Amino acid sequence: MNDKSDSDLQKEAEDWLAFNFPRLFELYQHSNKEAPENYFNFKDLFPIAYLGAQAYQEIEQILSRLDSTAWKELSKKALTGVTADDPTRRYHQLFILLNEARGYAYLLDEGYTHIDFIKDLTGKSPDLRAARNEVTALLEVKTLNQSDEDIKNENLRNNQAIKIDPALTDKFRSRIKRCIRDAAKQLDRYSADRKIVYLYIEMESHQRTCFESYIQLKSFIVDQNRNALVVTGLAYPMMFRF
Repeated sequence: MNDKSDSDLQKEAEDWLAFNFPRLFELYQHSNKEAPENYFNFKDLFPIAYLGAQAYQEIEQILSRLDSTAWKELSKKALTGVTADDPTRRYHQLFILLNEARGYAYLLDEGYTHIDFIKDLTGKSPDLRAARNEVTALLEVKTLNQSDEDIKNENLRNNQAIKIDPALTDKFRSRIKRCIRDAAKQLDRYSADRKIVYLYIEMESHQRTCFESYIQLKSFIVDQNRNALVVTGLAYPMMFRF
């Protein structure tokens, strides 16, 4: 018989993960492997079941930019999300935590060299602080996921065609404003020369391929730049780049 045992399949999957995505593998190694809800459960994950290889490659590339100290801090936080399987949103909490690495990468791209995650158990402080020569910066990462209503509608459509509506809804705009307002409160707890809100946005399903929606989003984000610089990352960067 050619059927492989579960242990053989797990070994094969772990070797694949370790070779292609070493930092994700390290996260898996420190998690509760026996938990059935573990995101890296080889029976569900392999072959890749959730994001696709391109998305995993992007995440790994970003995580690889963190120095050893920063990765240790972030992976410690992210462990709580590895086994947090929400009935509706699945492993969104894991990726909200990992998205903090996007803020770190942004600061690197801006020329900052001393970048640290701020240790804070209250959740009221910004995520990162950095320095570049004599300039100091604070950065808070906020993830704006697909709304509950859109998830419900997407499930009800059952592969039916999507009606495109380019206009950003008032609800969507309000969610963005709320994210920025909450981030600003966290940033205001500290002093720095620059205060940055990094918004990672997942567009609603009916607007992901609509160029006009992204144009509206860009204009709306520009209008929010007041007390803090607001920069944006997109969950579907192949659709549009700011």
